[in-house]
Amino acid sequence: MQDNPSTTPVVSKSKYISPVWFLPFIATLLALWILFQNITHKNMRVNIHFTNAGSIIIDKTKVRYKGVIVGTVKKIELDEVDGVNVIAEIESHATFLLKEKSKFWLVSPKASLTSITGLDTLFSGSYINLLPGEGEEATDFVATREQPITIPDNALLINLKSDNAASINIGTPIFYKKIQVGEIARVRLDKTGQFVNIQAFIESKYSHLVKQKSKFWNISGLNANISRAGIDFKLDSLTTLIAGGVTFSSPESSTEPLENQKYQLFNDIDASQEGLHIILKLSNTNNLPERAGILFKGHGIGRIDTINYDSESQLFIAKATINPAFSDLITESARFWVEKTSVSFSKIENLSNLITGDYINFSHGESYQDEPLRTEFVIKTEQSILESNALSITLIADNANGLTDGAPVSYKGLNIGKVSTIKLTEDNNKIKATLNIDEEFSYLINKNSKFHLLSGVNFKASLKGVEVNSKPLENIIQGGIALYNESPITKKHIQTPFENKQPFYLYESKEMAKLGKDAFTDPLKVILLSKELPSVSIGSPVYYHKLQVGEVSDLRLHDSSLMQTSININAKFKHLITKQTIFWNISGFEIDAGLSGIKVNAASLLAVATGGIALEFSPSVTSNITSEGQYRLFDNYQQATQPPKQITLIYDDASELKVGNKVKLKGLDVGKISQLTLNKNNKIMVTLDITPKYFDKVAKQGSRFWVVRSDISLSGAKNLSTLISGVFINVEPGNGNKTIEFKGEHNAPLLAEHKTGLSIILTASNAGSTDISSPIYHRQIQIGEVTEKRLNDDASGVEIVINIYPEYAHLIRTNSIFWPASGFNLDIGITGASLKSTSLTSLIKGGINMSTSDNRELQPASQAFSTFKLQSEFDEDWLQWKLKIPKSN
Repeated sequence: MQDNPSTTPVVSKSKYISPVWFLPFIATLLALWILFQNITHKNMRVNIHFTNAGSIIIDKTKVRYKGVIVGTVKKIELDEVDGVNVIAEIESHATFLLKEKSKFWLVSPKASLTSITGLDTLFSGSYINLLPGEGEEATDFVATREQPITIPDNALLINLKSDNAASINIGTPIFYKKIQVGEIARVRLDKTGQFVNIQAFIESKYSHLVKQKSKFWNISGLNANISRAGIDFKLDSLTTLIAGGVTFSSPESSTEPLENQKYQLFNDIDASQEGLHIILKLSNTNNLPERAGILFKGHGIGRIDTINYDSESQLFIAKATINPAFSDLITESARFWVEKTSVSFSKIENLSNLITGDYINFSHGESYQDEPLRTEFVIKTEQSILESNALSITLIADNANGLTDGAPVSYKGLNIGKVSTIKLTEDNNKIKATLNIDEEFSYLINKNSKFHLLSGVNFKASLKGVEVNSKPLENIIQGGIALYNESPITKKHIQTPFENKQPFYLYESKEMAKLGKDAFTDPLKVILLSKELPSVSIGSPVYYHKLQVGEVSDLRLHDSSLMQTSININAKFKHLITKQTIFWNISGFEIDAGLSGIKVNAASLLAVATGGIALEFSPSVTSNITSEGQYRLFDNYQQATQPPKQITLIYDDASELKVGNKVKLKGLDVGKISQLTLNKNNKIMVTLDITPKYFDKVAKQGSRFWVVRSDISLSGAKNLSTLISGVFINVEPGNGNKTIEFKGEHNAPLLAEHKTGLSIILTASNAGSTDISSPIYHRQIQIGEVTEKRLNDDASGVEIVINIYPEYAHLIRTNSIFWPASGFNLDIGITGASLKSTSLTSLIKGGINMSTSDNRELQPASQAFSTFKLQSEFDEDWLQWKLKIPKSN
């Protein structure tokens, strides 16, 4: 049997490579790429030598550069010689920082008087900081013990030399005129051990301040010098007390510093002999020691170096040095005088001088900036300076209370002179005091100047406590006088020059001085008329802004049958009485009680006890003069300044109303009831006094006035404050023409004008629990209220008229459904009982719910007075309707 050739397999060679062979090829490429990345991005290990490994933890302590973590400590080994070797792994992206001069140091929390560093390590732990340097790549480093000093770019490096380091440390600030301009960068002992080398830098913007002849001295800490001149304390600032400090001065004429110039750092300014050298000439040196201080406004600005006697001039010559910071003040007009001890009953000055010796006081001229420097002065005593060329003026006072010889005269708290003499006037009725005003302050005295007493202690007592206003002790013991000028006075602009023979009146207080005018004339008598006699008596005070300016002099019946009150206005306040002056009674007190509290208004305790009258200017008032030509005495301030305008309300019954009930507009008091009368038609005429600024708003046709009283019901409580304060009349302004007579209402209108919207009629078999003002709800939001309920035409049912507020009128559609929201439904069945109620509010107050079906497309909006059926029961599906009803449709 032969084989069938068609069933013999034929083997042939493929011409293509199988895709399977690509997998090892790709794997090889990936392996080569990973190997390349590992070689080129390999982390580098470095060895850092520390003296100890305190607070360094393997795999936790990080290496940082500019706050970025660039490595981690991997190993810690003991060094064969000393210390420890810390092996840290630096990430590949930061290996370029590892140079021969790169520096490492450990950062941990440190606190000292000069600084606090490393606070962040309290939470994160200590870390090693890296500062890159220059040179070849390196892996072995020695850690520095402290953070290297970073010197700003372009800063000026200077070298200082000192006998000792004192309180100078790295970071100690360098000041120029108390502004920090640099700091100390390095403090090292010289190789010889004889002195200290100090390197510092000055910021580039201040480098021009350093000159070739600049002098540097230490201002660190507190220096004390005990001698016959006393105990001298020197403290530049609190900063230098804690952190130390260096300052320097530079002559303007000096040239730029030499290269690598070394400056001497002196222990203090005296050692530097820096400052302005001056000569002071004195007639004697009683109790004035060598090294006596020179003070300016209590601050030491210099010191006397030596004192020698000059036989030729028969004067003592004192050589002194002034601190360079104050040398600009020593000009032609500068003055020096000796401050001595002064002991008297009224004051004690410079008592410490008995032990420490006297000192030199100094004051500069006003225009010292424009004056040349001066280096030689003759010293005078303070008294001789004050009395030389003093301006003498005369004061007239009613009595000498608060006045003593030598009492100070001040202007805005600054002493400008003294009382020279006190005596009686020629007619023995007044007191005449002579004042000596220092020459430098004489320009302050002008024709309109006024003087008042400063002595004494003022007490003000009230329910809030006791307020004590005391003048300086010198004024309490010795008395004092103050100068008052209504407008600022300068030497160049004196509008009303002072005449030497012009006397001035001495007022009791500054307030009186402000008001006073023409004090040397007779009092002014003024007659006031009123319907009733005010609660005042002869001697009762007359006030202007609570300052007494006069008193009541007489009370009697006027020829016009009105009550006449005569008052005398003090001569110096006569200018307060003009055609625009108004007067009102401030006797007694007023009480206003309500839920918010009780308000008591009283002018003063004196006015409560004896009565009183107040006066004021009121240019707009025209009723302050009576037909008899005398001033009218008003009952109160409001009546005097804003006479009320009247409106009349007509009521059938006003049993709830009484005189004094308030009239309110949106919660604001706009008036009150002033009168209740019966007209010829047996109607009650209620007269309202309306505040003028509200009168035009409410006196319009269409305005409505109604009585507001407390209302307590199941639905809530309203206006409870009327239980205490009484009922009041509320007003809703109209828009018509002006009118002053209205029909009063006993209850508030059902709807306010801004709530009147779409009116709809609901039909039902009965009104149920629906009542007037019952709310209309949509999704538990009130959108309207019931305004009326009535029987229909054939009495077979009821019609309930509802008002939908304007902003919700678009919600009512032709297919909307209404059902009662009031009360509750009880459904009892085999499975139990079901109680249904929409809300607690509706359960108590009643109401109607509304919704619109979402099973149909949006229907047209309802027209006014459209009729809808009020469903007797509601379907729970109605509550699930979510039809979208935009306002635009």
